[in-house]
Amino acid sequence: MKSQTLNCEQSGISFEVSHAQIGKKSTVVWIHGEFGSFDDPPFSKEVQALANMVVIHIPGWGKSTSTSDIDRLDQLATAMWWAVEEICGESPVLLAGHGLGATIAVEMAIQQPRLTSGLLLAAPFGYFDERDPGVDIFALMPKDLMKHLYQNPNSDLAKTQFPSSDDGYERGLIAIRRVEVLGSASRYIFPIPDTNIGDRAYRLSKVPMSALFGKSDGVVPAGLSAQWAKSFPHAEIQIIDEAGHMLPYETTATDRALEKLLAVKSGY
Repeated sequence: MKSQTLNCEQSGISFEVSHAQIGKKSTVVWIHGEFGSFDDPPFSKEVQALANMVVIHIPGWGKSTSTSDIDRLDQLATAMWWAVEEICGESPVLLAGHGLGATIAVEMAIQQPRLTSGLLLAAPFGYFDERDPGVDIFALMPKDLMKHLYQNPNSDLAKTQFPSSDDGYERGLIAIRRVEVLGSASRYIFPIPDTNIGDRAYRLSKVPMSALFGKSDGVVPAGLSAQWAKSFPHAEIQIIDEAGHMLPYETTATDRALEKLLAVKSGY
């Protein structure tokens, strides 16, 4: 995949986008989560070969920058559509994302359902339940957060994605990066990650949709899947036993869900 920088002078946003050659296959747009991008997109090479893959980095997370004040999800969704259209034109795309990225994907689809051929959501924010609120990612230290992110917080994956260091300089860089990403995330999911998505669910009644939740997720509790199922009765809702919040990286469940969505035609 090649990287490309898109500058939107009117908004002051600079987008970093990675993508393969856009051809005749279906296009999948991947949006990373609140902790930033890792080895994205988190799909196997075999599944990536089924579609044109586009990775858009959210403004404010380091690779994409913003000098404007985008404090609402609808504003962010509009800006993301600008980047998508610069790369893909006006052809429909399948929107996929993790955590906050999944939440942005939903808001994008609500704005342009006819340009959304499908939705793949992994651990999406959008609802809140006082009986099972999930942990506050802005309050916990990394060592205390790991058990809420991964089924196995001591795994090599967890250590790679959230490294520690005995070197003081390296620890400082890690701390700065944490402040950067959580500061950006707080604009959209703090203090309560409830986006009133159910009020706008009717806009997506014809968009093929899959939502995945990790059974061990302490950030977006799997119990919230019931609210998603109620608002989106046409969607395929799954609870993945062997995963936590970082399920796209822990399992191949997103591979299987994407394969199914790529085989389904949009209702529009």
